[in-house]
Amino acid sequence: MDIKWKNSRKAGIAITAGFLLVLAVINFLCYPGINRRSKDWMQKTEAAKTGADSDTQIRTQFLKNLYEGFYLLDLEYQNQKSETEMSATDLYIVSYAKADETDRWESQEQLEQVTNDEVLSVMDEWSSQFEKIRSQIDYCVMESEDGSKLKNTTQNLESVLGGEEKDVSEQLAQYYSELFAVKFNEVGAMEVIPLLSDRENSGDLLVKSLGAQERSELLKTNLEEYFNPTDMPVLKGPENIEFVIGISKEKASENILYDSGSDEEEDYFEKLSAYKINGALPLYGASVVAVIAFMFFMTGKKAGGNILNDGKVHAYAAELGVTGVICGLCLQNYFMELIWSYGFDSFSDAADELMGGQVYDVVISVLTAVGTLWLIYAMWFAAAYLLRPVFSVGLWEYVKRYSLVYQIFPWIKKQFKKTGNRIRQWWNTLSGEITHIDFSEETTKLILKVVVINFAVLAACSLFWFFGIGALVVYSIVLFFIIKKHYEQINKDYHAMLDAMQTIAEGNLDQEIQGDFGIFNPFRDELAQIQTGMKKAVEEEVKSQRMKTELITNVSHDLKTPLTAITTYIELLKKEDITEEERRSYIDTLERKSLRLKVLIEDLFEVSKANSNNIVLNKMELDVVNLIKQVSIEHVDKMKERGLELKWNVPEEKVLLMLDNQKTYRIFENLFVNVVKYAMPNSRVYLEVRKKASLVEIILKNMSADEIHISGDEITERFVRGDSSRNTEGSGLGLAIAKSFTEAQGGEFHVEVDGDLFKVVILF
Repeated sequence: MDIKWKNSRKAGIAITAGFLLVLAVINFLCYPGINRRSKDWMQKTEAAKTGADSDTQIRTQFLKNLYEGFYLLDLEYQNQKSETEMSATDLYIVSYAKADETDRWESQEQLEQVTNDEVLSVMDEWSSQFEKIRSQIDYCVMESEDGSKLKNTTQNLESVLGGEEKDVSEQLAQYYSELFAVKFNEVGAMEVIPLLSDRENSGDLLVKSLGAQERSELLKTNLEEYFNPTDMPVLKGPENIEFVIGISKEKASENILYDSGSDEEEDYFEKLSAYKINGALPLYGASVVAVIAFMFFMTGKKAGGNILNDGKVHAYAAELGVTGVICGLCLQNYFMELIWSYGFDSFSDAADELMGGQVYDVVISVLTAVGTLWLIYAMWFAAAYLLRPVFSVGLWEYVKRYSLVYQIFPWIKKQFKKTGNRIRQWWNTLSGEITHIDFSEETTKLILKVVVINFAVLAACSLFWFFGIGALVVYSIVLFFIIKKHYEQINKDYHAMLDAMQTIAEGNLDQEIQGDFGIFNPFRDELAQIQTGMKKAVEEEVKSQRMKTELITNVSHDLKTPLTAITTYIELLKKEDITEEERRSYIDTLERKSLRLKVLIEDLFEVSKANSNNIVLNKMELDVVNLIKQVSIEHVDKMKERGLELKWNVPEEKVLLMLDNQKTYRIFENLFVNVVKYAMPNSRVYLEVRKKASLVEIILKNMSADEIHISGDEITERFVRGDSSRNTEGSGLGLAIAKSFTEAQGGEFHVEVDGDLFKVVILF
């Protein structure tokens, strides 16, 4: 159970601040001991390093470049005293390998030429490296058997040639920090003679380091990258020559030969490591653990029962807590720096400072150290406090409640999704465009050629660096005029195409499209098709207008004829002096004319409904052959009167189709009526029913009594009759109705005319 002082906000804050202050003071009291132990450890480590014999104190790269320089100075010296100029191949190649000992070379001349080239290449590389150190050293070169010399200094270096350390003059000793001689005997063996040095044991280091360079056989090692052992030439080095190398005191301060041994970054990390080992890191770790334990003690078992008594953690607590932990871990090095910056190895040293009048400096140093430690541990306490709810609500629930990143995550996720969709849509569009490029098209090929040529020209210009700018200017000017020329041609072709379109727009549909449209030539055929289509549409419209006129005329004629007869006979019936027999004759005529008028009106209604798709079908399974026979029986008498003989060619089995009985009966009735009216008397009529896969074909053929002057398509139009004089009875709607009823039931109705042969083909 929590006591009252833990639940009091002000008291909790005061107790926490006091605890952190006590912890900071305890840390501070440990400073002198850690300081003392760390310094002792570093002194021992430094002593161990100083006593060690390590070649790493000398700069190996400098000596390598110097050893390579011996070859170059030897060559310069030989050329200086020789009347003819020598090359490195003349001086250092003793003999060449034999080309016939390997199948790699075509001839001995080729092997020797390649060997010379490779040796000269190595020498060029060495020369570039030696030039970097030539100005940092003084040298004097002289052969053992010749008094001539090669030097780059006014100092009397030749005085120590062939000498020992005791031969070094006082003047040279005051000027040089390092002075040594290198001798090559008659077989090229090297001897290093240390003459003067400001460092102890430097002579041994020089002998070892230069000896290592000699043993590495630098020239041969470089050539091994290209030559096998079988084609490696026999090489030699400098012979019968002595070098004196001096490094002035001024250049020695730049540490060109020896490592300075003082790397600030290395010293820093060594010091850091010393303080960690000698108690600083355990102290920091133990203090952090103490802070976290104290936080748990003060907040109690519940996440909300904390010293602030607010029961809440801000929505961004997770981020602040994690940041605090990261900062605390990063501050461990700063914690070490605080200890060694304090500077006192014991409290007696601090007391001496106080007694010496340095009160202000000591107090400020103590307050700074304690205050900094208090802030570090206060940050650890706050971070632990903010992360405390993890142990009561769980990690996942804690993240959902107290993480700002998680709260804005849905928005971020939504934005990522939108961006991803946009990128995906852009990529799909781009890939679609690329994959749908038709490289077989002439235009695409032309564009591709232009792009490739342009790329090649720009690439060539870019090879000339600054002069490429001038080339690009010329290229741009030429490109401008080429594009301008092509643009003018395209503009001309475009207007030619516009003129052709204007001709069509003005209604001139008979004029042939002529001229060259250039790149617009593909549109020429399209314009011709448009012209043909418009011409056909105009002809259809003219035909439609003509048929409308004929329709009105025919309907007027066909309606007027029975109406006139009816009117005439009504007038005759009004007379009183007519006989009964005449009266009955007039009435029969009236009945016949009125029935004809009724049939005409009914046909008009049927055609009207067919044209407006207002036909109601009652389909059922129907035997087509049987139905045709029923229709033929009703017209057999009329056919006999005209001497027409019906020839049948139908299947013996039933031909069943899903059709409307009434509409189908009307189709064949109209066909037989048409045969009776227009077939040639005393001729044969052929009717054939055939099954073709899933279709049934019905064919009716007869010879026409009169010459047919219209096409099969026109004869099925409304009010079109076989006799243009319209002397026979009928509405001219029979075949039109038959065709409409056939098509309404999903069939096809065709009329074919071949001379006087009239043929109707029906497909169901």
